[in-house]
Amino acid sequence: MTVLSEVTLTSFYPSVNVSCVILAEDIPTFHLPSLLAERAKSGQGVPKRRRTRLSLLAATAAVMEEAGYGGLTIEAVVARAGVARGTFYLYFANRGDAALAVMRAFRATMRGLRPRGGGRFPAEVSIYRMNLFYVRSYARNASILIGGELLLRDRPDLARRRDFDNQRWAKAVLRDLCWRSGTPDSLLQDPGALLAVRAIIGMADELLRETFVHRSASLGQMVENEEQLAEALSFVWYRAIFGRQPEGLRPLLPVIQQLAPSTKQQAKARLRSLAAG
Repeated sequence: MTVLSEVTLTSFYPSVNVSCVILAEDIPTFHLPSLLAERAKSGQGVPKRRRTRLSLLAATAAVMEEAGYGGLTIEAVVARAGVARGTFYLYFANRGDAALAVMRAFRATMRGLRPRGGGRFPAEVSIYRMNLFYVRSYARNASILIGGELLLRDRPDLARRRDFDNQRWAKAVLRDLCWRSGTPDSLLQDPGALLAVRAIIGMADELLRETFVHRSASLGQMVENEEQLAEALSFVWYRAIFGRQPEGLRPLLPVIQQLAPSTKQQAKARLRSLAAG
């Protein structure tokens, strides 16, 4: 049983019903190539044209995982799908179109499977559930995401879609903040508030990309498991959004009420030096 570093909700929230205890196993996970392959195989009753497209999509995801976007060829895709080369062009104009369809399938799966009902839980628990889902999704689909990063250069429409998704997600975060804090919904129209949330989303995305896509050596040494990474992300996310230490998470950083006098003096001296020079 894993709940916020193996601690049940009732340890922090005596009023929370024990049925709200979250098991890490309850957070959905998926491996996109396997998921697409299963859909292609279970296509009985589905029109042939759709079955063929699913087979090509699954084959493209499998080749991207094995060879990357750079190694993605139409020959490899049709060989894995078991169709003629000409059939490929009935569904996709080129390998970029097929790879773009895979990335769209990834984002659609993320939207469809991500945890729902966060309003039933304390904010830190809701944030942890979502972050654990994202950590697991990145970890299990890293090779696909590497291809997606390369594809961004060739297909600006993918970048626009990611921007759209992030903006929608930022508004959802602000909406939840308004609900929990009793703040008027007019905050959703505040460019500064949206920018602040987009900054947090961007930092979280970059950490996940560095960890799983670019395989940072230093992060690899620090990250012990998925739960630990999700907890660190949730701690920073909560502190940034709510401006206080989360009760249900291990305190990873101290809360500084005010700078020590010596630190203030050093900062002032530094500013004077910069202004003079």
